[in-house]
Amino acid sequence: MVGKPYKCVNCGVEASALYRTYGTVIKLTKCENCKGFVDKYIEYDPVIVMIDLILISKEAQRHVLYNTDFKSFWKLLITLMMLETYGVWKSDSLFNIAINSMCGIAGNNTINITNLHVYIATPELSKNNCMAWTHDNRDDNNDLFIWEKDFYIQFMSTLAGIFVFVATTQLLMTSFKLVMSQSEVPILRCLKAFSLADVSVLFTLPMLVWGTDTSLETRLVHYGLVLSYSFVVFTNVFTVLYECPMFVAALTVVAGYMAKYTTSYHATPLLRIYIT
Repeated sequence: MVGKPYKCVNCGVEASALYRTYGTVIKLTKCENCKGFVDKYIEYDPVIVMIDLILISKEAQRHVLYNTDFKSFWKLLITLMMLETYGVWKSDSLFNIAINSMCGIAGNNTINITNLHVYIATPELSKNNCMAWTHDNRDDNNDLFIWEKDFYIQFMSTLAGIFVFVATTQLLMTSFKLVMSQSEVPILRCLKAFSLADVSVLFTLPMLVWGTDTSLETRLVHYGLVLSYSFVVFTNVFTVLYECPMFVAALTVVAGYMAKYTTSYHATPLLRIYIT
């Protein structure tokens, strides 16, 4: 396994090999910089690696991003996109609660704050988008095709939002080269990092499955905690990926979130209009 660029999971310095073989014996390579093992996770069970990833371990994140092939990241990414799409399509997500509250859409997922009614004094495009979000043809008397089509529309909207998120963060980090140790990050590794960090979406699953009769306050707390955890995970992954200060990664994640949800907010009504 010599000749492929690896990284020490402890300090992030490049290494030429993860281990060396002596007959049937495998000896882990030591890092020339920190004197620790380049990648201790080589000998760990995958379950241990998963637990460390959930605990937001930078060492485990470096192991997955730099010292493994991680070829199936696209399958993971599609699965997570479908789960996120399902939450929005079901109108059971923090994104829906925010839209319903800002647009003044009455329902079980609406915060009663009149100051958030953006349709009172907003551009015409935002008014139209709010009206489009209020339009819902899905009821028990409709054909299942309407439900299915709307799910596909929302999936394309989610995909557009993720594309804009990745593009925004990559562009911003390229602009912050002066504070980055990493000279260039391939777009494929960016997608791997996104799929690795976006696993936090899985924590919305319990509320989607068992939270049908849960109060709005409980949903807000649950989804708020998931969003906070997701923000921390993305910030941590970006510090590993771009080797930048924590505050730079945090600002980049905030900008990426804003770009993502703004894109989804505008894309969904447009897709509903033009896809018949």
